[in-house]
Amino acid sequence: MKKNIEKILASASIVIAFVLTVILLVTVFGGIEQQDFDNNLVKGLFITLAVLYFVTAGGLLVMLFVASDAVKEITLRSEQGGSCKATLGVIRKLVKESFRDVQGVKTGKVALVVNENGVKLRVTVKITDRDVFETETYLRTLLEEVFKGALGFRFHTIEFKVVEFQAKFKPDKAKIDEEVAEKVAAHTPNYASVPGAVEQQVTDASYDAEAEEAAEAEAVAEEVPAEEISADSEALAEEAEVATEDVADDNAYEDNGEEVAAEDAEDADAVAVIDNDSEEAGAESASEEE
Repeated sequence: MKKNIEKILASASIVIAFVLTVILLVTVFGGIEQQDFDNNLVKGLFITLAVLYFVTAGGLLVMLFVASDAVKEITLRSEQGGSCKATLGVIRKLVKESFRDVQGVKTGKVALVVNENGVKLRVTVKITDRDVFETETYLRTLLEEVFKGALGFRFHTIEFKVVEFQAKFKPDKAKIDEEVAEKVAAHTPNYASVPGAVEQQVTDASYDAEAEEAAEAEAVAEEVPAEEISADSEALAEEAEVATEDVADDNAYEDNGEEVAAEDAEDADAVAVIDNDSEEAGAESASEEE
């Protein structure tokens, strides 16, 4: 039917365009005088032809670009001896009878579309208190079984369009509130649009890290038993005593060193005195010999 309408509109628009073009050419080359167009009948004829041309051309464009590939019948089998076809009414009746016993589903418009891949069945449904995925899977499986058994035909695609829907799913308010609270707590504000906000954000992050470390250290210190604290105190006291003894030994060693240095100085003075006495004795003996 669609192809026939397209052919009629195309033929009519071509004929009208041809007539108007011939009249225009004859007028241009002087075959028709300008005074001949002053007749009201001629003006009405040209206006009628122009209106018909625009109507046919517009209808043809609508049929070419807007109209779908919907058909009114499909070919079930085609053999050398003949073919078998089924109309859209038969397909619609099978679909409605198949969905009649399905609770929560009402059948709407049924259409057949033919494309390069095959025949597509489009069904409009209304679903109430049912899951969409489960219902769509059940209906598709049901139609495949019905058309295979009744007509021996398999559609390339079965497409459902839900025009009305009432869901039975009820969200868990407590779970949603919990998830929202977690997302809000984990959210980090983005100050990228504010100048210098990146540095401020980094500083705040480091400050938060230091605060967390300090808090953890205080918590660990609070959890340490009193015995460990006393043991640490005793160990510190022992280390202090050992350090004190080491300091005393160092002082005693320094005092001994000073005493040894003093004795060495006294010995050096005694040796110097002995050397002076020997020099004087030698000088006296030399004078006596002279």
